[in-house]
Formats: sequence, C-alpha cells, structure tokens
Amino acid sequence: MHRVSINLLTVVPVFILVGCIFIIVPQPAFAIAAVQQNLSPCYHKELDSLGFLAGDWIVEANVKTGDDKWEQSSATSQIKPDLSGCLFVERFAGSRAGHSFSSLGIMGFNSVSGKLQRVWSDSEHGILILYEGHRNGKEMILYSEVVLNGNRVKLRHAYLDITRDSFRLESARSQDDGKTWITVSKLQYQRKGG
Repeated sequence: MHRVSINLLTVVPVFILVGCIFIIVPQPAFAIAAVQQNLSPCYHKELDSLGFLAGDWIVEANVKTGDDKWEQSSATSQIKPDLSGCLFVERFAGSRAGHSFSSLGIMGFNSVSGKLQRVWSDSEHGILILYEGHRNGKEMILYSEVVLNGNRVKLRHAYLDITRDSFRLESARSQDDGKTWITVSKLQYQRKGG
C-alpha cells in the first residue's frame, strides 16, 4: 500500500482559487433568484403585489339592492396561493337578500399584457368576468367591460387602503364609458386574528 502525502499549503490555495472563479463568473439574476427562493417558472415579481391577499378574512359587506337600498351583512373569505404561488384563489361565503351567496375569484399576473388579472364569478350570476389593471401603492384598480341587456357596461373593482391586515374592495359600474360610476358594493376585509 502506498501512502499519499498531501501538502495542505498547496491544496488550500487551489480550493480558494476555484471558489473565487465561481464567485467572479456572473450568473443571470433570475437564475440566482430562482435557485435561492425555489421559485416556480411562472413566477413574476409583479405577483408580489398580490401577496397581501393571502389569508383568512372577516368581511363586512354593504351591497346595493335592486331598489337602491343598501344591505349589510357579514361574510368570510379565504384567499390562498395556488399553482406554486402563481395564482391567488379566493373563496367568499356570505348572504344576500336572505339567501346564501358565494363567489370564486382567481388572481394572477399576465406577463404578456403586463397587467394584474382577476377572473370572478358568483352564485347569483354564474358568468365569468375578467378584470385587468395595476397596483399603485395602497390601491389596486381592475376594470372589465360586459354587455348587459344590449348595453355596454364598464365594471371596476378597486382595492383600497391596502395594509397587511385589512383592505377595502369597492365594486362600481358605469354606463357612460367611465365618465360617472355607481358604486354597487363596499366590502371591508379584516384579517382573522389581525
């Protein structure tokens, strides 16, 4: 059997040199971030602006009824990240006009249009509505356009006063191409235990 003698004074500088080469060679920033944070390929930094949504919420709802009166009720909402954090899914449960009311919302970021998106439907209407828009500080405004009874109607979902533990969601509609808006619901979200 042969003995191999290793001189540490020779080996250690080689390891240091190899380590320096790995540090000096630039890596793409997105590659480093993906490795460090174990991000999904569908991740975009704009999704971070939706992070405030995640959680369990108590919702105080004020909804305009058909006779232009306001109905107050309490509801709950659970919003969870899905598809490796590339979407946020909301399940809302409450009541309206004396019967149960629920809605489902899916939020994400469209990297092609550069806009935040929300697909929404509820147990009252059952249709899918796509809203698009942007977040700016403590506000996130999303718009949609639908045809109701032959009339083109603009819709707006405004997330207002966004904090870690609360936000307001106001829904409005316009029949004059956004010149005037009629608010149809005001929801105050408060984080459970927050």
